[in-house]
Amino acid sequence: MVFSNWHYVVIAGVISTIFWIIFSVFDQLLFFTPVLVFYLPDDAVTGFILSTITTVLLGIVVGMNVYVLRHSKGLKINIKSLFSGSTLSVLSSTCASCSSLGSLLVSTFGGIGVTASAFLTNYQTPLRIFSIALLIWALYSISNKLSKSCILDYKVDNQKQG
Repeated sequence: MVFSNWHYVVIAGVISTIFWIIFSVFDQLLFFTPVLVFYLPDDAVTGFILSTITTVLLGIVVGMNVYVLRHSKGLKINIKSLFSGSTLSVLSSTCASCSSLGSLLVSTFGGIGVTASAFLTNYQTPLRIFSIALLIWALYSISNKLSKSCILDYKVDNQKQG
């Protein structure tokens, strides 16, 4: 229903591509200077697979959210509930300590930044799995709301006619 229209497929693809590039740069897998280089070391394969799954799910969820926002005249859907799963999964998936964000955390927050950076480094894989679970939950939630909004109550219609 949602992805039968090519606009939403394009939105999902663009969002997935943008976040794949962002995550690859944060994980120091994709470099733009001096030339475009993608380097995947053996110890980063798991994180790369989890990041790629996250970006694909994120693109699907955002595409569905755009569909719902455009067609939500009769639906009882809150805008906050649409983007909470997407936002939380992006924040929990980005490896802040693996990039220059780690030094930003340390310089901005001092000891708390060091603790946060160490926490993100130690629990990077569980956080990414958690972000995938959040995206699956957001996908299930929005598809459930879309399918329930299309159900007609035939008992009410038949009682009014009879």
